[in-house]
Amino acid sequence: MITRGKIGSLIHCHRSADTRRHFKPGYLLLFTLMNESIRTSSRPIQSCFQCRKRKIKCNRTYPCAPCLLRGEGVSCREVDRNAPSSSKSTAETLDDVLHRVGILERTVLRLSKSIPEDPPPISPRASDKSRIRSAYGATSTDEDVAMMLEDFAMGHRINRTRATQDFDTDPYNSTSAASSAGVSRYHPLSLLVDPAADVPARLVAILPDEARSRALVEFYFAKLEWYSKVLHAPTFLKEANVAFMQRNTHSTGLIRVSFLGVLFMVLCLSLHLIEPPICEHLGIDFPTASELSKKMYSAAQACINYDDFLGAHSLEHLQCIILMGVYQQNLDEADTHWALLGSAIKIAQNLGMSRLGSESDDRTFSASWRSVVKRETARRVWWSLIFNDWSHAAAHNGTYAVHPSQNHTGFPANVNDADLVDGHAISEHPLEVYTEMSFSLARIRFVSLYREIVDEMNSPTGTGYSFVTEMDGRLERKLEEVPLYFGLGNLKAGMNAGGVKGLEVTLCLIMGETRRLRLHRPFLFRGYKDRRYAESRIQCITSAQNILNYLKSDDEQSAILLKWWIVLFYGFAAAVVLFIDLCHMKATEGTHEHALEDRREELRQALDLFKTAEHISVVSRNAIVLLEGLLTAEPELSAKPTSRKRSRGEDDTESEEPFERVVKRMILEASKNTSSPTSSSSHSSSYSPTMVRQQQQQQPVYQSSYTPSSSPWSLRDEGLFEAPGFGDTTMADLAGLLYNDYGWGEGTAYTS
Repeated sequence: MITRGKIGSLIHCHRSADTRRHFKPGYLLLFTLMNESIRTSSRPIQSCFQCRKRKIKCNRTYPCAPCLLRGEGVSCREVDRNAPSSSKSTAETLDDVLHRVGILERTVLRLSKSIPEDPPPISPRASDKSRIRSAYGATSTDEDVAMMLEDFAMGHRINRTRATQDFDTDPYNSTSAASSAGVSRYHPLSLLVDPAADVPARLVAILPDEARSRALVEFYFAKLEWYSKVLHAPTFLKEANVAFMQRNTHSTGLIRVSFLGVLFMVLCLSLHLIEPPICEHLGIDFPTASELSKKMYSAAQACINYDDFLGAHSLEHLQCIILMGVYQQNLDEADTHWALLGSAIKIAQNLGMSRLGSESDDRTFSASWRSVVKRETARRVWWSLIFNDWSHAAAHNGTYAVHPSQNHTGFPANVNDADLVDGHAISEHPLEVYTEMSFSLARIRFVSLYREIVDEMNSPTGTGYSFVTEMDGRLERKLEEVPLYFGLGNLKAGMNAGGVKGLEVTLCLIMGETRRLRLHRPFLFRGYKDRRYAESRIQCITSAQNILNYLKSDDEQSAILLKWWIVLFYGFAAAVVLFIDLCHMKATEGTHEHALEDRREELRQALDLFKTAEHISVVSRNAIVLLEGLLTAEPELSAKPTSRKRSRGEDDTESEEPFERVVKRMILEASKNTSSPTSSSSHSSSYSPTMVRQQQQQQPVYQSSYTPSSSPWSLRDEGLFEAPGFGDTTMADLAGLLYNDYGWGEGTAYTS
């Protein structure tokens, strides 16, 4: 508080610049005004009253020239210097100012105490909507409605649905009503089938009998649904009961083809990833299950095409496409999956799934999104699409379709399916509470970091090696948080959890280590010669070993995980890094033979792991063929690195180094020898994972199928090992050939 006694000294010292900088801004302004007032009041007044009033120049004679020119010479007079300018003295004026300052200080203090330290976020109002048109119908502004008319005129048929949302009586299934029999004459299928044919009835007839169908559905939700988590189990089972009832009564009046497609894909994945006890219960063997899974997949394709999924969009079409993607990738149809994924993302955006917000938002939803169950299921589907989009971006030239700035849908809630009930608000659990959504939420957080890595890949300049070290620290922290997502005290408890929870924890750890490996891999080769990148080399090898160790930690668990194509890819990626390190160890003088043999043993164990899924996945057969070829060719390679470079104009074939030619030949042979996804696989047999492991124990895989005399990789007779050996350039080519799906390439512009 300023006291009157301080005023005189403060005003006196205020004229000093050295003293002035010690005052607070508010007090400094006050002192300046008072000082100027005092200084101004002491100046003599020289102009006449009229000139001073008009603020014009006065010649200071009475009457003055300006007053005479205006004819006001009589009124021209000198200002009375003795007249007080105010009725108050200077001391009284200072008292008033201090009193007012005191009132202001007390008011500010009282108001500051009533404000909380952490004010809650302001809820968005209806008038604060984004300028981008919303997809909620009932909350659309007049401008939105006008734009809907323009879109409708341009053929954007989705606005026909939006225009009728307020009149919808069945919000959950509004976009796909029960299907009518027959094919429209304008439908493409009318060229292939009789337009009068009852297509829904034919599709229902493809379903297995009710007992087997129910057993497969139960197996799916018990053992497989955790991987994708895009279905709401109670809603699905309710619809499935209707479908089974209609099948038994040979009636299709209540069956929606859009749901039928989802049901077929659930049966398809259950048959594709079936386990021996279920086979025994159903009375079928593995080859029969494999053939039935293909039939269910074809039926699902027929459903979404008959239902015109590209023109009549629905949430169930998207669920079907996501489940189809899992099957397609296991059959080595990644390109098909990527193309269909792009369509699914656009369909979801058209439905408004990119702008669903969170349940905590103060928002009024239109009739089509009024169901809590449907909204939350849509968030799961939307983020599943984002996960696939971002995690496969690097494999497709670093491009993805969903930009973060265009995504206005919150994370799915951490709840169990039983917690989602229409008419009741969602009560979300904390992250440390384990639910059926824990795995999905954990992998979303990992892929969000990976998207930042993809963005860095696309940056024309980049931020340098510092980005790698900074991102590595963030990934390491995410890995440390994995037990938190599953309500565990430590990683060991998670690895021993067993059941679905154990699978989820293990896959999260593998996923995190793979992200770190991919982050450092562009600097793997440089790390062997440049000490600045030695940490990247060490981290690549460490992550690769951790991935394979997680897979080897539990035979039963690894046999289940390796059925999924992505786990096989992670494992093969780790094996390639270890093989590259083996080659560099071989080229390094002073490397002990036992160290080389230890690395070879790690690769043989990885090969044994891949063998357990050979009867299921085409991806596993690709990995087996390539890894066996590399292991067989490795002893033939010279340990001396070559320094020969390709000369300008030299033919590519002639300039190829021996190891490069071996790799290319292996890939060509693998493409010829591996069964195509649509053909009947010669590898599909009645072998279970347990039987495969038993055969491996009886006869080592590494020595059983390929011998120097019979192996297609024994290429010494073709003169491919006459050159000096291989070097860093060849190893970079190997990475480009075997591992260019995810990475920045050796040509990255990063520098330290």
